[in-house]
Amino acid sequence: MSGYAYAGLAGLQLVGGYFASQNIKETAQINYDIAQMNAEFAELDAYDAEIEGYGEVAKYQSIIDKTLGEQQAILTASDVDVTYGSAAEIQKETRFVAELNQMEIQKQYEERALGYTRQARDYRFNAFLDLGQAQTRASSVMFQSVIGASQTGLKGAYRSGLFDEKPEGSYSNLRDSLTGY
Repeated sequence: MSGYAYAGLAGLQLVGGYFASQNIKETAQINYDIAQMNAEFAELDAYDAEIEGYGEVAKYQSIIDKTLGEQQAILTASDVDVTYGSAAEIQKETRFVAELNQMEIQKQYEERALGYTRQARDYRFNAFLDLGQAQTRASSVMFQSVIGASQTGLKGAYRSGLFDEKPEGSYSNLRDSLTGY
């Protein structure tokens, strides 16, 4: 094979390495963009979970109000003063338990929202790491293509006789004069 053929092969190796490197980078960027979009969706889910929690607390408040109203109606029908004594304590305890239940409902939805927020953070963090790893892989591919092209070019130059002429004063000439070759 001629020296030109080896030069052409070396060029193809460089071009192939460049395009492979670019492909790795572009794929990583697309994956990064997808992860960012997924993170935004997770943040929207977190917002929706919080809003849903407020809605559930509001629904439960209507149940509380209904329960308190029924208690007052029953106690009033029994001719019991709801503002005094055990009747007042029943109403107070109902309000207390209801408030605890509302807090628990809100907490459950806040934990759900926090889970979505963590998921969004994980999407972003992993996307950042993957992008960095892709940059490293792309650099490695490009470096390997440069090494391969250099080897191909040197092999072509050697086989085409480019290294047969030894410049005056080179190490190989010194070695040859000392050994008699």
